[in-house]
Amino acid sequence: MPRGFPARWLALCLLLPAIFTPAERPEPGAAWVDVLDVGQGLAVVVRTARHALLYDTGPLYSAESDAGQRIVVPYLRATGIERIDTLLVTHRDKDHSGGLVAVQEAVPIARTLSSVGEITGERCVAGQGWTWDGVRFSILHPSTSDYERPNAKTNNMSCVLRIESADYSVLLTSDIEARDEQALLARSAAQLRSDVLLVPHHGSGTSSTPDFVAAVGAREAIIPVGYRNRFQHPRPQVLERYADSRLWRSDRDGAVLIRPGRELALSAYRSEYRRYWHAR
Repeated sequence: MPRGFPARWLALCLLLPAIFTPAERPEPGAAWVDVLDVGQGLAVVVRTARHALLYDTGPLYSAESDAGQRIVVPYLRATGIERIDTLLVTHRDKDHSGGLVAVQEAVPIARTLSSVGEITGERCVAGQGWTWDGVRFSILHPSTSDYERPNAKTNNMSCVLRIESADYSVLLTSDIEARDEQALLARSAAQLRSDVLLVPHHGSGTSSTPDFVAAVGAREAIIPVGYRNRFQHPRPQVLERYADSRLWRSDRDGAVLIRPGRELALSAYRSEYRRYWHAR
């Protein structure tokens, strides 16, 4: 209102709800899992009632830009996450670790797990696990012996995380390949079954072996992939192996949000928040 209008200061009261309303959080026993749309790469935010985990930090776009500063950190702020209780950097590749520095500089991090020796923190090793607010987190890969293999491929060192809440389970696989899938089947096949699967290695032809896909038995499969990426992910023969699952793709659907309820509910950002110029 113009200067001189009576009681203009009362308008400040309208800002109070935005300042003091706490951010929405899951109920105890529940987990919210958000697979962000970072292009050809990966970043997943997991929230429980009182904790937050970041699984990878997205790709490095250029010397001046990365997914950490452009997508991950703004998303954390928008959702009211002021601290990361566990940061899990699955492996060295820049499409998964490219936003690390931006995240480290912007948000306090209590614990870091990684398969990358140069990153300060702890190794991620099969057998590690913890419980937050009634939600179980389990590391399934890599094993201790994988760290002893000389010249191991970075993809083969990807940290695999299984999340089990009161309502559903999610298997986050990063960039594991066929040899790692076979090792998981031999070591912990019973632990693989999950309601939701983050498709290994962006739908690459080197992953998603039929035995692994069948062992997981996911109703929902999410492929984090960049639009018209140069790797031609996901491969057509891989998509055929997920015929029994409902497929979600970040290049088509944007961010994919997983929420509990009477029935497992997944939603795609682009369908929930359509732009007016998108054809219906």
